[in-house]
Amino acid sequence: MTVLFGSVEYFERELNDYLAHQELSHLSIGQKLEVTYATVKEDIAHNFICSDSFREECLNNLIKAYNKVSLSLCVPN
Repeated sequence: MTVLFGSVEYFERELNDYLAHQELSHLSIGQKLEVTYATVKEDIAHNFICSDSFREECLNNLIKAYNKVSLSLCVPN
């Protein structure tokens, strides 16, 4: 299955991959997810070259993905 860049599914995969591969053993799963979310959000907001409308769509999809991953990991918001 192809996942399109910027979609909710893309960001879900990014968040889960980052959580699985980052060495953040001193943090709780909720803290790891927060760090991961902030890192991806920072990249989209400041390092990714695209139109403002696409950037906003990506940020909205990242929020949706964060909420889905948070729920799947049973992390309280």
